[in-house]
Amino acid sequence: MRAIQRLAVSRAVFAQLPTAIPAICILAAGAVFTSAAAPAVPNAGAAPGGPTIVLIGGDKQGYPRTEHDYPDGILAIERLIKGSPQFQALNPIVKSFPAGFPSDLSQIADADVVLLYFGMDYRNMSDVLDNEPRREAIAQLMAKGAGLIALHQASTVPNRTSVIPMADWLGAVRFGMADRTTEIAQIRISGAGENPIANGLKPFEYLDEFYPTLTFSTTDKITPILTAKTHIQTRDNKPVFEEPPADHVIAWAAERPNGGRSFGFTSGHYLLTFDQPEIRTMLLNAILWTAKRDVPSAGATTNAPTMPRGGSRAAASAAPLRVLLPRADAQVQLQPWGKLEWFASRELGNSTFMTVGIATISPGKENPVHLHPNCDEILHVLQGQIMNRVGDREYEMHAGDTVTIPEGTPHNARNIGKDDAVLSISYNTPDRIAIGEK
Repeated sequence: MRAIQRLAVSRAVFAQLPTAIPAICILAAGAVFTSAAAPAVPNAGAAPGGPTIVLIGGDKQGYPRTEHDYPDGILAIERLIKGSPQFQALNPIVKSFPAGFPSDLSQIADADVVLLYFGMDYRNMSDVLDNEPRREAIAQLMAKGAGLIALHQASTVPNRTSVIPMADWLGAVRFGMADRTTEIAQIRISGAGENPIANGLKPFEYLDEFYPTLTFSTTDKITPILTAKTHIQTRDNKPVFEEPPADHVIAWAAERPNGGRSFGFTSGHYLLTFDQPEIRTMLLNAILWTAKRDVPSAGATTNAPTMPRGGSRAAASAAPLRVLLPRADAQVQLQPWGKLEWFASRELGNSTFMTVGIATISPGKENPVHLHPNCDEILHVLQGQIMNRVGDREYEMHAGDTVTIPEGTPHNARNIGKDDAVLSISYNTPDRIAIGEK
């Protein structure tokens, strides 16, 4: 399983959890979010000690599925890296935290580059980096010359009095709500020949949300990478529509005075952003460049699958799905309260849409309260009796009963019978994430 730790969870029920409980999981065969990403093909000529790449996501923000979907976005970026032959040759260590900063910040202290992809809390006008320990962890990396990448709202701070020195770190910053637009834009490659991040890029058009107004650093060397002619449709969270459209920088490279390198990209509202060929190449180039590795002259490539289109159930993939999973190949994870068994997921290679397994809870035991930030859960009791907590309600369940647990809802199950409780569990994602689960 992949391990995720959170410094804090915004839901009150998590205040009841012991502080030592690690939050886990994305279903993965022998892989941990904080473990080295093994190359798909052994490369005897690759130098040891490749770059350490830290990917940090955050909570979803109540948009429709695939919008501001930061946990799944981090997983998509991780797949881009793992599917890239240029990265495989480097033997990188990829540490992914899709649900947010780890509670143990020492886990990111060795980063060569940190990628941030999360949103602001506009209700309270607060930012993830308002938290002083997290901010100091990033500041220490910046002082050492580590790379920094910020996507979409991660380049935004609450206001001009914010204590977050984003412009110094990233080369640019967006203050508060400022302005934004969602439209199909013609993208020009303004950094061609000026910075390796633009290697291999060609002009393109696509739909996304763009943040037109940025304040650039006066101390960093800034190189625009992408420029788009866009309107302004919203300012200070109020609708406007300004004609004519104007040129705006939407992606840039920054060289900091101490030799550190940064890259910002204001778009990425939709998960489909990470399917755009030019953006895939740009992101991979940016990770290489900010980690101070060579960028191929034709740009970095990846064989990572794309999302399905038009309701199709077939996603483009470099490898065919596994049809039969023998019982011996199922993943079995022993727990203090019983065990988890996994039969279908992306990591098992037999699904790109679901995770399916069985949870067995011993008599008198219960699993920890946890939630899934990127999927619903359907739990069906195959055997035994449980008391199932969903949000602030409890349901007594017997064999044959089924419960639906919405995305983001804290829940757990307690065995109230004399025999093992056997539960069929299914999720509408192949990359199940759980926060709070042992």
